[in-house]
Amino acid sequence: MWQGYDESVRNKGVWSSCASTLSALALLLTLALPASAHAEFLDSNPAVESHLTVLPSRIMLHFGENLSDLAGANAIVVTGPDGVEVTENLAQVEGAQVSRAMKPGTMLGAYHVLYRVLSEDGHPVKGNFDFFLDASRSDPAPHGFANAGERTEQKSFLAVHSTHVSIALLVLLTLGMWFGFENLARKRRDRK
Repeated sequence: MWQGYDESVRNKGVWSSCASTLSALALLLTLALPASAHAEFLDSNPAVESHLTVLPSRIMLHFGENLSDLAGANAIVVTGPDGVEVTENLAQVEGAQVSRAMKPGTMLGAYHVLYRVLSEDGHPVKGNFDFFLDASRSDPAPHGFANAGERTEQKSFLAVHSTHVSIALLVLLTLGMWFGFENLARKRRDRK
């Protein structure tokens, strides 16, 4: 039924709508990509799996990007060999580093560190590691930083970006429904 100029105008409108929708979807996905980089645990003081002869007065963790300084957003808990917490006060954030004061102690054995931090872009990172207090053994640089290895617990891409993926799927579903209804309407018009 559409003839000449009217059909070309109609087709331009359909393609213009498609191009706008696809551009919006591409923009949405592009904006979501930088958020995939989040604060990765780099090192700590005391170092992961280090052996010390003296318990430090603070524990410090260093991450790959700045952390949020919102109250309560970042936490470090260190427990001694007896399972009792040896950290005190609140965690303090300075850029990509978070630290917390530790109570003085001399109990020998494994100290377990649990941490949960929030990067500036809103992604949580949590993990754990151990260090040891020994009477006779000490690492050459007990207060130096060491690579944390594979102890950092990172969430999968889908877990971190479930909202972005949901929005993209909703846009695609809406676009598909629009094309379906448009096709159905065109078939009905062609029958007349």
